[in-house]
Amino acid sequence: MSPKDISALTVGLNLVGGILAGLLVGYGVDWVSENVFGFKTSPWGLLVFFFIGIISGFLNAYRDMQRITK
Repeated sequence: MSPKDISALTVGLNLVGGILAGLLVGYGVDWVSENVFGFKTSPWGLLVFFFIGIISGFLNAYRDMQRITK
């Protein structure tokens, strides 16, 4: 595989990784807020961090694509 192929692979991993990380953090926030503090925040933590994960994944993918095309 050439370096550009590996860089292109990282674009897809950034998209998937950002979304998965957002889902995991959001689930963790909801779990901690409910089981430790007694607040019922589900599904808001999950949704907020899911969208943050989407935004960060696309932003990182965009930055990688800019680096690949140069």
